[in-house]
Amino acid sequence: MVWVSGEAIAQKRLSNVVDATSLQGKFLYGYQGFFRRPGQGNIHWTLSGSGGTIPGPSTPGDGKSFIQSPVNEFSPLTIFRVQFDMFPAVEQYPQECLFPTNFILPSGAHASLFESNCTGVVDTHFRWMQENSIDGILVQRFYGQYDDQSFLQLLQQIRAAAEKYGRAFAVEYDLSGVSSADFDGAVAALLDDYSNHIAPLVSSPSYLHHQGRPVIELWGFGINKDKLSAADCASIFHAIRSANPNPYVVLGVQWDWAYDRTNHPDYFNVYTQGDVIQPWSVGVYSDVASYEQKYRDNFVPDKALADQLGLGYAPSILAGSSSRNRDQGTTFGNRYNGTFYEAQLKHQLDMKPFFVFGSMFDEFPESTQVIATLTASEVPPAPNPRFFGIDDGMDHNYYLQLAGRYAVRYHQLF
Repeated sequence: MVWVSGEAIAQKRLSNVVDATSLQGKFLYGYQGFFRRPGQGNIHWTLSGSGGTIPGPSTPGDGKSFIQSPVNEFSPLTIFRVQFDMFPAVEQYPQECLFPTNFILPSGAHASLFESNCTGVVDTHFRWMQENSIDGILVQRFYGQYDDQSFLQLLQQIRAAAEKYGRAFAVEYDLSGVSSADFDGAVAALLDDYSNHIAPLVSSPSYLHHQGRPVIELWGFGINKDKLSAADCASIFHAIRSANPNPYVVLGVQWDWAYDRTNHPDYFNVYTQGDVIQPWSVGVYSDVASYEQKYRDNFVPDKALADQLGLGYAPSILAGSSSRNRDQGTTFGNRYNGTFYEAQLKHQLDMKPFFVFGSMFDEFPESTQVIATLTASEVPPAPNPRFFGIDDGMDHNYYLQLAGRYAVRYHQLF
């Protein structure tokens, strides 16, 4: 392996333009981009149904942090309004991209949150990618929101920022909201979105291509078999594969996809028809020991199987996860001082996957984000809900910086 000096790495970070004509060897993140200000629908900082509410603490019973959402007339359900456990650090975002909450920081100031579809936020995110040798993103497209103007605006902001900072981007269709019950309409909507909204983007020099074809990911195959049958998955795949322009297709599948070779061969047959397979591992392991076991027993043989089948293999990795406030849990997740993430990053160098997929860049509701986050002593000391932070003493962008150091080494493999 050829090593480069720190000065050379710094120069590479600031001057190199990502080669968007190839997917291989890229270090990418999933990008949600779904945070909005109160009053703009489901703002994703809060749970659906409270989109007009400014997030803030409460005393029990005052209705400010809780809402009643009955599942049926016999089963009332209490849910938190806020659905994030870690607070973003917002000091690098333009002031016009922020809105105040009613949470109070230890300094006495009101904590602020950001809106994703603000040009200054997108620009800052892509600047961070450039500074940390991250190649780019796969931006999510959600069924039912293809015509949402804020998401269409976001696509244009992403294109502009990617071109400005020499990063790459492609689209990932999240199919978790699709079921067999509304299958025909979902396929028609996806094809319409691809033709009318995505196809005009692929001419960008920053849009990811491979083998001359624009990259598209279809995420969700085999993850919830009760909602989407293997036949449905096959129909979606063939519909997008036949679309114009003809895409290079990444399939986001359930983590133990090789298990389906024997137990669900109809699904497995669909998995093998894509160009790259990306197993989803969020929730599969939660500490270094469980990751090492899955790496040894599953991921290494899965990579060998993918090679045998002629598929690119791109496992997902994560800095950590937590959803206490969203799911009414009692405990937070644990990032183990960064050792959990670093164990996964190290093994990407050992495995040399087709590309690396980080889950996720900005996913605060599941606490998988790698972007700027407050430390433990900086979060609002509100009793209900509570928050946790990254380790005191860490740079707010510590996890993105850690990924960037390994991204440079990963790039050297190709």
